[in-house]
Amino acid sequence: MVDRRLEDDPDAPPTAEEVTASAKLRDEGDPLFDALKAAWSPDPLDEGAHAALLDETVALDADELALATALRDALGEDPVATALAAAWRPTELSDAEHEVLLARALSVLPAADKSNVVAFRLRRAALATTTVLAFAASVVVWMGNVRTELPLGKLAQPRSTQALFDEPFHPGEASARIDRIAVARASDLRDNQFAKWGAK
Repeated sequence: MVDRRLEDDPDAPPTAEEVTASAKLRDEGDPLFDALKAAWSPDPLDEGAHAALLDETVALDADELALATALRDALGEDPVATALAAAWRPTELSDAEHEVLLARALSVLPAADKSNVVAFRLRRAALATTTVLAFAASVVVWMGNVRTELPLGKLAQPRSTQALFDEPFHPGEASARIDRIAVARASDLRDNQFAKWGAK
């Protein structure tokens, strides 16, 4: 039966049945509960157990040695365990092992025939041709963007705006003065651009 109380308020306090079930689970010492409790809130280790963990000279008893030997023998035949051991602590290959691996790798390579050689040469020639054409196109584009340097005497030079005005402006005529300067400078810019392009 679905507990409607949880659907209504997930933060509601536990019911009496939940408290009883939790206490029973705690008192019975369920292995899953113990593991979760140790992961969530681990208790400090006993000093003797801590010292034994740090002391590498502590000898294993007969049962521990037997289990370790059985595990080592079982893992020694497992290819996954062998690969993991080689990744973690690789050992140097002997000359014989190196020759076997090299021969195996070379044996799976396809033998080069005349058709493969011809195809390779065609691809190389196509790549070289494409590279040359791309370089030629870039040179043409670059040359098209190069501007002809003209002597400064043929271009309009910066100068005072005094020659644009015959008489002083009166108050309120600043906009007309700015307009006249803008028109004159736009004309200079246009003339300079046509001169750079070589237009007469």
